[in-house]
Amino acid sequence: MSPKLNLPLLILRPEIGASRTAEKARLLGLTPVLDPLFVIEPMGWDAPAASEFDALMLTSVNAIRFAGPALAAYACLPVLAVGKKTADAARAAGFCVDLTGSGGALELLSALPPGQYRDILHLTGKDHITIAAKDRFIDCQAVYNARALFLGEAAQTALSGGCVVMVHSARAARTLEQEMARLALKPGQTRIAALSDNIANALEKQWKAVHVADEPTDDALLSLAASLCSKG
Repeated sequence: MSPKLNLPLLILRPEIGASRTAEKARLLGLTPVLDPLFVIEPMGWDAPAASEFDALMLTSVNAIRFAGPALAAYACLPVLAVGKKTADAARAAGFCVDLTGSGGALELLSALPPGQYRDILHLTGKDHITIAAKDRFIDCQAVYNARALFLGEAAQTALSGGCVVMVHSARAARTLEQEMARLALKPGQTRIAALSDNIANALEKQWKAVHVADEPTDDALLSLAASLCSKG
């Protein structure tokens, strides 16, 4: 029987989420290595009139954190939130959440009754997937940017020696592989814990293993990563 490993866990997600994930990892007895691959920054945006819409869609807590003072103008709109954390952040900011999804934006929209919320304002990041929904107009307004960073020395050391990497987005998957190529790091010793199938499919290199979380939540991803860190 192969001996059990105790691989370090590389956390690439931006702050403040990275520190929260690391604290949970330590409670599980893991050795987290924090090296955020992106920094979240606000963007200037021209806020359309709230009267043009009948719902506000939020797919990230970052939209609430970085939209700025203009966000308050939409407190009159019911919120469609992707994920419990986004819904909780919206309520804390004074919004009324009408629907909370557990998947992506398309899944959230498909759960709406036909004809409900025909004009939707979607506050999102600069790099986002364009959403098209039948019989609905969706105005995507980018209010923040996730600026890519270089992999730091701690991350390079973990990747060189073998580790488990939590990957929260398709862009993070692509950026990680670009950085691996730039630094001439080989992926063959590294296990990937991906938040979703779409993220796993964005990976192109021959990693030691790629696994997908049972559901697209940070807790489910961390549970998967923990099992990989101690896998023989």
